[in-house]
Parts: sequence; structure tokens; C-alpha cells
Amino acid sequence: MKSKYILSALLLSAGLAAEAQDVYKFEALSGNDLTGTARYVGMGGAMNALGADLSTMGTNPAAIGLYRKSDAAITASVTSQPDGIELYDLKKARASFDQLGFVYSCKLDNEKVRFMNIGFNYQKRRNFKNTLAASGNLGGALSQSWQIADIAAQDNLFYSGNDGWTLQESFDVSPLGYAAYQSYLIDAEESADGKSVNYLPSEANRYNYRRAQWGGIHEFDFNISFNFKDRVYAGLTIGCYDISMKSGVVYGENIIGYDNGTPTDVGPYVMNSEEKLSGNGVDVKMGLIVRPIEDNPFRIGFSVSTPTFYNLTQSNYLMMTSPWYPDGSATAYTEYEQDVIPIDYKLRTPWRINLSAATTIENILALDLEYEFANYSSTNVRYNTYDYYSSWDNGTRDYALDTEADECLKGVHTFKVGAEAKIAKGLFLRAGYNYVSAPHKQDAFLNLFTNSPSYLAATNTDYVNLGELHRGTFGLGYRGKHFYADAAYQYQTQKGDFYPFHYSTEGTITNDLAATSVNFKRNNVILTIGYKF
Repeated sequence: MKSKYILSALLLSAGLAAEAQDVYKFEALSGNDLTGTARYVGMGGAMNALGADLSTMGTNPAAIGLYRKSDAAITASVTSQPDGIELYDLKKARASFDQLGFVYSCKLDNEKVRFMNIGFNYQKRRNFKNTLAASGNLGGALSQSWQIADIAAQDNLFYSGNDGWTLQESFDVSPLGYAAYQSYLIDAEESADGKSVNYLPSEANRYNYRRAQWGGIHEFDFNISFNFKDRVYAGLTIGCYDISMKSGVVYGENIIGYDNGTPTDVGPYVMNSEEKLSGNGVDVKMGLIVRPIEDNPFRIGFSVSTPTFYNLTQSNYLMMTSPWYPDGSATAYTEYEQDVIPIDYKLRTPWRINLSAATTIENILALDLEYEFANYSSTNVRYNTYDYYSSWDNGTRDYALDTEADECLKGVHTFKVGAEAKIAKGLFLRAGYNYVSAPHKQDAFLNLFTNSPSYLAATNTDYVNLGELHRGTFGLGYRGKHFYADAAYQYQTQKGDFYPFHYSTEGTITNDLAATSVNFKRNNVILTIGYKF
């Protein structure tokens, strides 16, 4: 086992990706992918006022009220990341089961309420599958161990007792500082006056980073909706969520030393970190669609979604292998590994509102335009009882992470536009565009010095500040008397600034390490088969 990780470091190749519970995970759990039926994706997700599509059940419940026939459909897709890497069992392309649902439309013998529709829809709300590779120079000195040494100092890795300086228990301090000391990546020495301990980092001239992540957020929606005189449509959806995410990172540095003042290569250091996140959640969505003019197809829609209330469990694994040895030489490798105590917590995502407008022209062209807003900085965390962290009681809110969310995250604006044209009997052409504003502020960073118990489980130092997200879509559809089939293609691009760790000169927050630009391009091909009756 040990030789496997040493070889990985020597080749500067690596494995999986991980994130601690932090504001960067807030974005992952609050955002949505553009997924669902091929018709919905083909129109850029702009169908909340047009309605009568199963995927709108999770965005505007009133849109299900426009059904006048029952409907059942199933959707699958293939997603590829052209700039990704093949890592472990993750390939650049992967198939996914994205949607399965039905609507039962019941016509009522009522002058005011024409239809009552009930429905269920499963949809993969977010696909976490992605990989990332980055490498760069560290200027001959800068190292991840500089940040970890500061973490060890903040945690008082050694405390003063009756028997002198004593090493803290592993669960009382950051796993990063504890593992770095045990693997000799950082050293500790008593100050000259004996009143404190100084933590001494290593130096490096190059880093190499590999990451992979997979899993998803699975959404199960239960809907009831009503059609009032073909003028007003109202609906309610209860959403249930299941989260399964696995991730990890292997990070390598080339450590250097000095021989009579001359820099020399000492050998590779590697950190392997893995994480599992699982849990469930629930939210409620309410929607309304109105046709203001009786003989005009123009309609406007409004929907609101409560926060999703998640109950989550996170577990981490950390291993460090450094070229240093107890006597200070670099003649062998020292390895330390640790399973971090699992952490249970509650996470609440932001409220979400959606405004939409749509019309049809001569039953030949359908158009939909939408705006959506969610304030990601309002995401917050509460904790269950911690036996070893007695100052945090069950359900206590993490105000330190609240502050970090305010400083690092923004309100996110989403604009959608979609069109569908009838090009022949039963044949339709679709196109759409979907824009999502950047979730992170420009100077955001992973602050591992926050007074939050979540960082007692942190096993990574890397972060990515994501930029704007652009999605372009195209689709084709066939409609028979009962059977229908739709296909769509989605191209997504989102740039970001990647940092393997954060180290800043005292008194500033600017990272001394330059960012590496990354682009999470994604191609998505979707196919839906359905039946109306």
C-alpha cells in the first residue's frame, strides 16, 4: 500500500478529490444542473410558463396544471468532459439515468376547476461527476506545508502541561496539522524562551494535483396541480432528495532542501484525501401561471421554492507520505494515515424564486423567457451533538460559516430562454440558452482558520472560484398520437480559478500562489421516450 502512494508521488500522478464541509460545498449543494426530459433541456430549461412537461414539476408546480392528457416518460443521457482526465473508474464519458415520471390528468365536471392533475417525477438534480488536473511551479520555496504549519500553530498542536509540551489528541485538532507532523512534513521546536512551540514547514518547487468526484443529488417530486377555467393554473410539489457523493484528492509536491545554501531535490511528498457524503433532504415548491387575456395565449408564471433542508453525514480519510525521516534526513519515506471521525450536520440551502413569461404563435412557435434568483450566501449549517466538542449542542447554528458565506458567496442570477418550432407534422425543432452568474466573489478563498467545528474534519486545502456558467442547447422531437420521442444536445462551459492551497502574507487575504485557470466544459446528449394517454 505504501509503495503505491510513493510511486504516485514519484510520477507526480494522483487520484481522487475531496472537500471539507465549507462554503465551497454550499455551492455544490445549492446549485442545479440543467437536467430532465430532452424537451426541457433542448429549450434551455425555459418551460416554466409554457408548462406541460414532467421536468417543470421541480421548478414551477403550476406548469403540470396545463396537462390535459396523462403522460409517462423516461430519460437517459451520456455526459462527457472533453478537458477531463481518465481516473480510476471514471472515463471522460459516462451514461446516466436522468428522469422517470408520470402525470395522471383528471378532467373534472366543474365550471371553475377544469382539471386536477397529480404526478410523480424522479430527476437527477445534480451530477457530481467531474475530474480536474493541474500543476505548476511553487517558486522554489512556497509549499502547502506553510499553510498547514499555520493551522498547527492555531490549533496549539502541542499544549503546555505538567510534563512539558504534549501533543494533542488527533480528534482535538485539524487532521491536516496532525498528519503533517506525524509524517514529518512539518517539524515542531520549542521557542528559545520555552513559552511556545514553533512549527517549521518544508519547501517545494513544484506541485501536481489530480481530482475526481462522482455521485449526485437525486430528486423525487410529488405534485398536485389545478386548471381554473384555462386561465389560472396552480400547483404544489413536495420534493424529497437523496445525496450520494464520493470524492478525493491526491496532491504531490517536489520537496527541496539546501546543501551549503544550494537548493537540492529531497524527494516527493504526497497527500491522499478521500471523502464520502450522504444524506437526504426535503423542500416545498409552489407555483402559479396566469393567462391575463382570455383570447390570447400569452401567460406569465411565478414560483417559489423553500430552502432544501438536508440531514448529512460526512466521513473523511487522510494519508500523508513525506521524504523526511525522524533524524531529519531524507533517506526514507514516512507515512501517516488517519480516518477522521464522521461529522453529522444539517444544511439549509437558499430560497429560490422564478419569474417566467411565454406565448405561442399559430401553434407553430412557442417561446419562453425566465429569470431565477437564489442567494447562495444565505446557506447555513447546524450541527448534531458532538461528544468531543462540547461547546456545540444539538442543532446549534455555525455562525462562523455564516460569516464565511457572506464573504465568499453571492446571490446567483439565472436567465433562460427557449424556443420550439413545428417544422412538419409531428416534428419539432428546439433551441435554448441558459446563463448562471458566478457564485463566488472574486477574492473568495477556503479559510481553514475559521472558528468552526466543521474544520476539525477538513482534509483538503484546495478550492476553485467558479465563474459564469453558459449553456447552449439544441433539440429535436417527434409527436405521434400517443408515443413521442425527444433528443437534445447541451454544451456547457464554466471557467474557474484553481488554487491547491492558500497562503497569504500576514495582514492580507490575497493568495501568494497564482491561480491556475480551469474550464469545466461538458457535452451532454439526452434521449427521452414517452407515452400520452
